[in-house]
Amino acid sequence: MIGSSPDKAYRRRIRAWTLYDWANHGYVTVTATTFFPPYFVAVASPAFAAGAGAVQARDTASNVFAFAVSGALLTVALLAPIVGTVADLIGSRKRLLLVTTCLGAALASAMVAITTGRWVLALALYFASQIAVNIAFGLNSSLLPHLARPDDIGHSSALGYAMGYVGGGLLLAIATAAYLLADKLGISRDVAVRATFFAVGVWWLGFAIPLAANVPEPPAAPLAHGTTGNPIRDALIRLRRTLRDLRGRRELFTMLLAFWLYMEGIGAIILLATAYGAALGLPTGALIGTLLLTQFVAFPYALAFGRIPDPTAARRGRALAMVLWTAVTLPALGCFANHHRHLGVSVTLALVAADQLVGLAFARTLGDATFERLAARLDSKRAIALGLAIYTIIPIWGFFLRTQAEFFLIGVLVGTVQGGTQALSRAVYVALSPRAKSGEFFGLYALSEKFAGILGPLLYAVVGELTHNPRASILSIALFFALGIAVLSRVDVEAGRRVAAAEDAAIATARIAD
Repeated sequence: MIGSSPDKAYRRRIRAWTLYDWANHGYVTVTATTFFPPYFVAVASPAFAAGAGAVQARDTASNVFAFAVSGALLTVALLAPIVGTVADLIGSRKRLLLVTTCLGAALASAMVAITTGRWVLALALYFASQIAVNIAFGLNSSLLPHLARPDDIGHSSALGYAMGYVGGGLLLAIATAAYLLADKLGISRDVAVRATFFAVGVWWLGFAIPLAANVPEPPAAPLAHGTTGNPIRDALIRLRRTLRDLRGRRELFTMLLAFWLYMEGIGAIILLATAYGAALGLPTGALIGTLLLTQFVAFPYALAFGRIPDPTAARRGRALAMVLWTAVTLPALGCFANHHRHLGVSVTLALVAADQLVGLAFARTLGDATFERLAARLDSKRAIALGLAIYTIIPIWGFFLRTQAEFFLIGVLVGTVQGGTQALSRAVYVALSPRAKSGEFFGLYALSEKFAGILGPLLYAVVGELTHNPRASILSIALFFALGIAVLSRVDVEAGRRVAAAEDAAIATARIAD
């Protein structure tokens, strides 16, 4: 029993850390992605209706919202590296995360006060809460290299993403049910949405408590040549040196470039999926249902992706078999649905369930024997490349999409790779970054991630304007996955890990000397 106590404490800390993804994905999934955008258009449109028709007023409100989203992401891109570096210098990664969480949760719950005409308040709350949640993402990720054992980083990162998807999906299911059953609950749908906003803040704050109680604060990493006495000035000094030397960190720089490229594709699919479905005339219920389905599919597959490159994990062949089965059979089902264009939702879901059950049986009986050797060759970088190759199928399939059933199937395929590729990307980035500067380097990671929402939608829009064909627009997104795979292939993870370890050793030596 005594010997197992450290391992129990370690698992408790990892579980507490992963629960934070459960906590803040409620905001991302429910507020930012699903309910706030259409609600803002509804409450803001009357303010723009003077001298304009209803359609023009909605378009104006939508454009105002789009500018706010861009502004928030730009602000995060600029602030995240500074906040992360300050957290490193003064040893306050966890404390700043908790402060940001309290602020973000309060802003999220304050959206309960949004009513028709109060569009300025709505925009201000959304803008500020978007900054808070994205700063929190980076600070939370910066704790990972200080918590997880080196051989457990990939699994822990994947578990965090998995918890985020199931937590966000569960809250979205509750919120959607409340919205659809509002009349039976004796409330209006407006009240149901506002109550959902309030619940999101409570959810975010409540599930952050385990992290506050169980995760220790990592040590500070002050400037090697002394402090100026001003943490922000110190942060800017370190950032300037890091950015100047970034090209010298060849593997880290290449990984950031690859991440930026393929996140352009992933971000475009996330941001534009419902708009593309609407452009093809698919019903709103199908679009929301697909988002909900994707959340729950992403949970087991994020865990599967985390298992594939882990040399200590059992049944790696089974995990790989399940991923490959889904990548092959779902497009085949899509061809069937494309030719049988009147498949209903229940039939489509039954086909998906049957496909996954057969896949599980295949993986369980033949997966290890068939794919164990291949799984042993897939380190984290190669597993990411596999996920990106599967992602490439999605825009190509989208070009031929004709039916609601196919949209559901594509949603399942997105869920298969979405969490895994992002979780393993974080794990590789951890390996390439000095632990002592985790806040700073995850600030740069956040900068890359937030800027990765510009070129994808821009390419989609430009191709759409040139061709007047949304199918051509969605097909163009495949370019980012191809470029991402090409650049990722040039990353030497072991060389980058040695550089990061040498810098950690130098910082530790300087700390002892002081």
